[in-house]
Amino acid sequence: MDVSEHQDESASPGSLVSEHQHYIYNLAYSLCSDEADADDIVQETFLKAISGLQNYRGESGIRTWLSRIAINTFVDLKRKQKPHVSLELGSVVCAAGTPERAIIKKEMQWCVRHVLLHHVAEDHKIVLVLRDMYGYSYQEIADILKISVPAVKSRLHRGRAAFYDHLVKSGCVSFVREYTCYCDGAERNEVCI
Repeated sequence: MDVSEHQDESASPGSLVSEHQHYIYNLAYSLCSDEADADDIVQETFLKAISGLQNYRGESGIRTWLSRIAINTFVDLKRKQKPHVSLELGSVVCAAGTPERAIIKKEMQWCVRHVLLHHVAEDHKIVLVLRDMYGYSYQEIADILKISVPAVKSRLHRGRAAFYDHLVKSGCVSFVREYTCYCDGAERNEVCI
């Protein structure tokens, strides 16, 4: 079968990179929270995609195919890294609208990324990022990961539970409740996680 029957002009190597590089970088950064690692994942993803472009069958969209390659590259990278040692956070009291509050906001953003990056299983984290950060449907996630929709729902449920459990254990949940919200522009007494 001719590959050109299954791919449009946007699948040429040059346009593949230019059209999808920003998206793949954001996905990679969401998974690893490290600019250098995200750059490495993007580079490796496009090297693999371009070298495997002749094998692209068009059964899924180009973005879905690239996402799958990026996720697999991320998983390979994580396998090579050393295990992470957790940090425990304490609690600090401050009033809303103060400079301390801005520091707390940064700490909370770090805390959420830290928990997601280091304390949620890889297969659960990938589903959490795709669903909760990128808004993919259950079916789209199932297509990217080549698993069933019920498996996606199960991983999402377990991932959210693990994420919340670690937030509780690390003290971040009381941190959030104490400061009501770390999101800019959120109404008072609104928790945004």
